[in-house]
This record gives sequence, C-alpha cells and structure tokens, in this order.
Amino acid sequence: MNHLEQQRFTEDRSIWISAGIFFLACMALQVWRMQSLAASMDQGILYQILWNALRGHPFESTLSSQLSADVVISGNIPSVGYHRLGQHFTPILIIWLPIIGLLGKWALPLIQVSLITFSGLIFYYLAKRKLSLDLSKMLTLAFFGANAVIGPCLGNFTDLCQLPFFAFSLLLGVERRSGWLTIIPAIAIPLIREDTGVVLVGIGIWIAYKYRHLWKLGTMLILYGGAWVLITTNLLMPLFSEDTSKRFMVENFGQYLQDKDQASSIEVIQLSLQQPFVILKEIINPPGKTIGYLLGHGLPLIFIPFISIDSWLMMGLPLLGLLMAQGNPLAINWRYTYLVIPGLFAGAIYWWQKNEPVFNSRRLKRIWAGCITLSLIFTIGSNPNRTLSWLIPESIEPWVFHSPIKQWQHGVIARKAIKGIPKKASVSASSTFVPHLANREVLIRFPYHIKYNDAEMNVQRVDWIAIDLEHHRKYADKFKNEWRDLQEILDVMKDLEEDYSVRFVQDGIVILQLNSEKKSTLENQYSNLVRSTKEINPP
Repeated sequence: MNHLEQQRFTEDRSIWISAGIFFLACMALQVWRMQSLAASMDQGILYQILWNALRGHPFESTLSSQLSADVVISGNIPSVGYHRLGQHFTPILIIWLPIIGLLGKWALPLIQVSLITFSGLIFYYLAKRKLSLDLSKMLTLAFFGANAVIGPCLGNFTDLCQLPFFAFSLLLGVERRSGWLTIIPAIAIPLIREDTGVVLVGIGIWIAYKYRHLWKLGTMLILYGGAWVLITTNLLMPLFSEDTSKRFMVENFGQYLQDKDQASSIEVIQLSLQQPFVILKEIINPPGKTIGYLLGHGLPLIFIPFISIDSWLMMGLPLLGLLMAQGNPLAINWRYTYLVIPGLFAGAIYWWQKNEPVFNSRRLKRIWAGCITLSLIFTIGSNPNRTLSWLIPESIEPWVFHSPIKQWQHGVIARKAIKGIPKKASVSASSTFVPHLANREVLIRFPYHIKYNDAEMNVQRVDWIAIDLEHHRKYADKFKNEWRDLQEILDVMKDLEEDYSVRFVQDGIVILQLNSEKKSTLENQYSNLVRSTKEINPP
C-alpha cells in the first residue's frame, strides 16, 4: 500500500466502520425476524419467484397468483404457472439467482442489507467529490441514521432496495465522467420495477439543468425512463395478466377514474391531469400524515433537501406519485421511501456544495448531530416492521408486549414443525410460515385458500396446511379486527376436520395433512387448542 492509498484508507476508515456497524446490526435483526417468524408474505413471494426461476420457471408464483385480479376480483382460485410480471415488472431480480441457489431463504435478507450498506458507501464517495471530508462523513452518517433508510431495510425484502445502489452509482458515474459507471446503472434503474423509470426521469431532468453540456445525456435518461414506464405498464405487463389495469391502477388511483373499473397508466395520467383539485386534495390529505412523512425524511439532513432545487428535481416526480396515490402510501418504514431516498440525499450534496461555509458553525454541527440521534430514536421507537418487538411494545394502548424468549421459543417450535412437511408437497400456510416454505412449486396463504389449479388447470387441494394459530391468538383479545380474523380462521379449520388429520400441535402451531391416518392423541390436543381459542373474548 503506497502513501496515497494509506492516506485514503485512514480518511475513510470511520465511514467503513460505520457501514460495518450498520450492516451487522441490520443483518442480526433480519436473522431475528426470520427466526422469530416476523418475516411474512411479501418476502415469500419474491423468494418463490426466484426459486422457481432456478428450476426454469422464472417469475412464476402461486403466492402472487393469490393476489391477482383473477383471484381477488373474479373470485377464482390461485394457479400454478402464474407470472408475477403482470403485477410488478422486475426483470433485474434475475441477477441474484446464484445467491438464491447458494443461500436459499437467507439470500434475500443478505442482499437487501448489503445493497443498502453499499448504497451508503457509494453516497459517501459521491459526496467526497464535491465536499470536504468532514461534511461528507456527516452526510453519510445521516444516511445510515435515517428512519427512511433503516425502516424498510428491516422489513421484508423489497425489489426497491436495489434503487439507491444504482441511483447513487449513476450519479457517481456522471461525476467521474465514467461511461460504464453511467450506462450500466442507467439501464438497470427502470428494470428494477415498472415505476422506477420515474426516478431516472428525475435524474435526467436534474442532469439537463445542472450540467448544460450534458443535456443530451439528461434527455436520453428522461426519454428512456419515461418510455420504459409507459411500455411496461401498457404493453409488456398486460401480456402476463390484467392486474395492472384491473387492480393496481384502480386501487392506487381509483379517485381519478370516474367510476371506471379498469384503466391503463396512460388513462390514469390523462384523467388525473383533468382533475387538478383532486390531485391537490390527495397531495394534502391527510395533512398530519403527509407532513409527518416529509419531516421524517428531512430530519437526519436537518431539512436541507426541502430548500434544495437539486433534491426537488430528482425526488419530485416519485414523491408526487406517492402523494397522488389513493390513501397516500406514506409510512416512513415502508419500502416506498426508497423511491425518494436517492434524490433526497444526493440533492443535499449539491446544496452543501454551494453553502459549505455554513457547516463551519459548531452550533449547526451539534444541531445536526442531535437530528441524526433523534432520527435513530424515532426509528427504534417506531418498531419498524415489528422487527424490534423483542425490545419495543407493539402497542401502548392496549398494551401489547411479548417476551423475546417466548418469541424465540415459538420460532424454534415452528421451524421444527414445518420440517416434517415434504419439500415437494403443496402447502397452504399462515403468513408467518410463508418465507420458510416458499421453496416449492405450490404455496398459498392460509386461511384464504386451500385449493389451487395445477399446471393442467385441474382443481387440487393442498397436501399440507401449516397454521400459526398463536400469532392470531395473542392479538385477538386486544384488537377487534384480529379477533374477527381469528373467528374466520376457526371457521375454516372446522371445515377441514373431515379431510385433514393433525400431524403436529404445540404452542399454538398446527400442521395438518390431507387424507392421512388420524391419531387420537394429536386430535385431542388439537380439539383442546380450538376450544381454548374459542373462549377468547373480543376486546
């Protein structure tokens, strides 16, 4: 190592240590989520489509089929061979197949935490090209301390976790005048999901504004990103299913559709532009939630992005899309924050480039450090995606807190129970079991379905059913909706008693098998569990 390399290593050491701490903490919490059954349906869907891809059936998922318009709206049953690309167009996920093949269900948490960690490091090197070392480090610490970064990272795997990595890489490529580091991320960003091309459009607008000599590059990014969104949602996704027009556009933007029961993305854009007051209403309402969401984003950066034209140019379009959506998908711990994060943080760099003398104030540095600390406190207090339920109550009123030892023991028993299910068997399982059982052709979520269409479109019943009844029991006397869900589950379980036999009962976990011999001891334990569950009173 020469003198210059040694100097750079010394300069960057504290950031690499911070990144290491972030990675280890998030990875440890992801392991806890998996082992304590906190991971759920969404993670199982993405694991199943990649597991199927390894076997020559890319993007097929019975779990996704369960969420299709054909099932949700038309009332049909899930089918083998359903392609998730009709719901979300995510071709770039294919690059992770080798890791899925190597690590199985543990690959997705590792990929997510690694990508967000490296996003922070790329962001740091981007900042270093424009700012002083100390200011670059402060911005990077703000990234690793941001609720909007940590919260989704501690949730189920999301395809959007790839977005900050590629977006910051693209911006670093532009600053370095590196062709490959610009082209590869630019191509990749729209392939992450059908709506991420909007982020590329924002970056293109910013490049054309910021670097007038690169207006051709900016224009190409705008055209590519925008065209890809329209092509995928109007031409490619309908090749696989009608879910975009019949379900997702209606659910997210139904307020603009004037009672239409389906619409393309182009129709949504046209109709929404004709109703500016409806757009304004959606952007503002509910005001408390909208303001809280924006404050949560801005806090670790001492709200600088809100006065930065660079931030607004890059994050404006994706943020507008979130604000316009029905019900506003605004939660600081949800995956959609990753649509906003790249522009929010990158724009802060360019504001500070023009105002760096402000950072010399010791008082401002203390305030900024306090804001990052406050962001971390809010993150912990919000118990993102129930990942910190071993430490933070899930509810104060009514009081809901479960011992971490009990949670861990329940997970141990659950994993023992599902080991008895053959790997090739078809299964209907509670959401908490889904990430652990998704490495199979047929998996659907209990209690919604126990039947499915096989590859020949013949109706079949699942071979096994895995029920985490305790997951519902522990909330049933606290929340009315949980009690109602529990009653529905009990009704479904009653209908299963004739054809399914009990194979495992312990700690509220039930495993049933189709057309197998009934064992009196297990059947009695099952009856006692059901009886005690029925005795739970509503809140």
